[in-house]
Amino acid sequence: MTTDTRIAFWAREALDAALVLLVALCLMTIALGRVLPLTGRTTLVVAGGSMEPAIGLGSAIVVEPVDPRSLAVGDVVSLRSGPDRAIFSHRIIRVVVRDGTTWVETKGDANETADPSLTPASQIIGRASVTIPNAGYLIALLSSLHGIVFVISLGLVLLLAASMVESITPVRRRATDTQRQSEPAPWTAADPT
Repeated sequence: MTTDTRIAFWAREALDAALVLLVALCLMTIALGRVLPLTGRTTLVVAGGSMEPAIGLGSAIVVEPVDPRSLAVGDVVSLRSGPDRAIFSHRIIRVVVRDGTTWVETKGDANETADPSLTPASQIIGRASVTIPNAGYLIALLSSLHGIVFVISLGLVLLLAASMVESITPVRRRATDTQRQSEPAPWTAADPT
């Protein structure tokens, strides 16, 4: 195998691996963003650093519905709070029951102080069950038209590059095959008579 053939072989292998990785990432994103919600869970993208290092910026978290009576200190929950009903995910540091209603006090791991007020458990979307670092970036990318066009274009470029590499290698393969056909076959047996 010549150096050019080896380079073409490894280039094709790298392009194939990149294409498989791109497809796998897209399928994972579709599963997280579109299929998982059908099971009653929610996928959220972390847009702030208040839970670092446990949950980093750009992570995707899978949130499962939770019974307010099962909430415990240490649980990471996603909840709606404030007048604009912003969604954030923080750790429960205290559970309070007032007049039969469960309230929680939360705090981001990276924050110095607890959140300013207690939150009723009715505003909790769910408990974080799975964290996937950096997956939120891909979810955000594939949630926009520009992102979808970019990923499709990247896939087409990889296919085109693989096709170009493939078009170079068969010419050399054909030349090698022609050379082999002109040589006598080493397995030809002598006349048995």
